[in-house]
Amino acid sequence: MRYLLALILLVSLMACGFHLRGSVQLPPELAEMALRDAHAATDILPELRRALKNENIRLSETAPLVLQLKSERYGKRVLSVDSSGRAQEYGLSYTVRFSMQDENDAVWLAEQTVTESRDLRFDANAVLGTASEETLLKTEMRRDAVLQILRRLQKAERQMPVSEPK
Repeated sequence: MRYLLALILLVSLMACGFHLRGSVQLPPELAEMALRDAHAATDILPELRRALKNENIRLSETAPLVLQLKSERYGKRVLSVDSSGRAQEYGLSYTVRFSMQDENDAVWLAEQTVTESRDLRFDANAVLGTASEETLLKTEMRRDAVLQILRRLQKAERQMPVSEPK
């Protein structure tokens, strides 16, 4: 009886479209693509390349589809200060812009922006620990941004140009 109940629960989860976080199924049209970076050195590029390969996407410079990384930007702002005016908490942000089109310049994904943010508590007595935590949070934001990009790629399809009225 337990097995039957577990099987029913598992089937109902699969039927509703439930996937574990990080689990993405990209459409077959995206089986091969080129990954280009406008600035040739964005931090997200290696992580995105690895994630695409893990999804069995063949990366090739001659592929018919091009995923173009337009820009990435980190931000840091003070969220709170102590009575002496020293920062106690920072807000970190990470933004990446990208688009996808094919070799005929048909748009598959118009320019998109992914933004991640985290809070960082600053401890003047543990400056090295705070710096390590900041690095860790930046890595986490990039990883989450990659997942968001993959989820948007799931919905990518060739967009037909809008015809002008005559």
